[in-house]
Amino acid sequence: MGGSGPHPAGHVHPGERLGRLSDARVLVAILAAAFNLRIGISVVGPAIESIRLDIGMSSALAGVLTMIPFACMGLFAFLGPPLVRRWGSATVVILALTLIAAGSAARAGAEQPWLLLACTVPIGLGVALIGVTLPVVVKERFPARAGAVTGAYVASLSIGIAAVGFGLVPLVEGLGGWRPAFLVTAIPALAAAMLWLGADSGSARPGARVTPASRGLPGEITVVAARSIRGRLPGRTAVLLGVVFGLQSMCFAGMVSWGPTIYEEAGWSPGMAAWTTSSIGVGTIISSLIFPPLTDGRDRRPWIAAVAIVMGLGLVGVGVATTEAAWLWLSMFGLGSGATLPLLLAFPLDLHREPVRVGQLTAWMLGLGYLIAGLGPVLIGALRDVLGGLEAPMALLGLFGVAAGFLVMLAPKPSLERT
Repeated sequence: MGGSGPHPAGHVHPGERLGRLSDARVLVAILAAAFNLRIGISVVGPAIESIRLDIGMSSALAGVLTMIPFACMGLFAFLGPPLVRRWGSATVVILALTLIAAGSAARAGAEQPWLLLACTVPIGLGVALIGVTLPVVVKERFPARAGAVTGAYVASLSIGIAAVGFGLVPLVEGLGGWRPAFLVTAIPALAAAMLWLGADSGSARPGARVTPASRGLPGEITVVAARSIRGRLPGRTAVLLGVVFGLQSMCFAGMVSWGPTIYEEAGWSPGMAAWTTSSIGVGTIISSLIFPPLTDGRDRRPWIAAVAIVMGLGLVGVGVATTEAAWLWLSMFGLGSGATLPLLLAFPLDLHREPVRVGQLTAWMLGLGYLIAGLGPVLIGALRDVLGGLEAPMALLGLFGVAAGFLVMLAPKPSLERT
């Protein structure tokens, strides 16, 4: 496979993983899996009011539907690497996609709020497993093009978000309700799982050890850090970046959950309001392709601060002037949010040279950050129950995004000699 000779037990050369498939087929499988990473989250926003009225949920409880996947991403950040070592990366991705499909289908039949929430857990677990496994596959199979392929699967993820925004409301109207529409969202996960079934025969054998190749990518970092981080408390920088990552992700989570609703309440049609979700996906595609390479070799802190503040001010505008210059606020949020995420993911690479130290820092940033992020939809829903509207809660969340921009400047300044 790939011309490699045999290796000692417990060690797998990067070229052996998925080695029986062409690079093109592996890339298609990666993009198909990435497409499903945010569908189960973003599908809630355009249908959240229909769901609430159908099964009787408070706004705060409805917010938990979006909180659960983010909580899973934080809580299960270290579950993927040992599963990859035991079963191989392709098998883990197939399992994750199956969980997403099963959870999506089960949610369509849930009649009680607690059952709807319970059915969201496998979706969150599947998203968490894919999130930490795909970068490992990218680094192993495309080591010379890891950045480009990572950008491609972030774009695929964003296309999934945009597709939900453009297509969910017509789907709900055409099929007669949110339940059959949710059932349809299981199809992309099943299709992606079928693609990965062909990859399973070439993935690492059980018991193999993942051996990342260089400075680490987000997700791969959990492989090099999973063991060394156990029993340790995060340092000041790790906590700071966790808070910054959490605040920006909280803004994203709050917007995909409640953005369509605030515009429906302002008089937009459900279809037009759902496009607010699409604007996030489109903005992420544009920003993720522009800003990371533009900031390579520079101190990223001012860049992160600037785009986080733009994101936050856009969300403030959504709250205080919802329909006045609406597309300006939505564009600011989409472009700012889309740039903040990849820049934050790249920042730990600027601070350390060794993969383990990069891994420890990034693992804490993602773990703490996603746990914080899940609070956004619940906070907005709870404040809506109390205040009777979404304007003030959305503006408050926007201020959290602005705060993230100022906080990142407290992080250490990267040196040219990363240690």
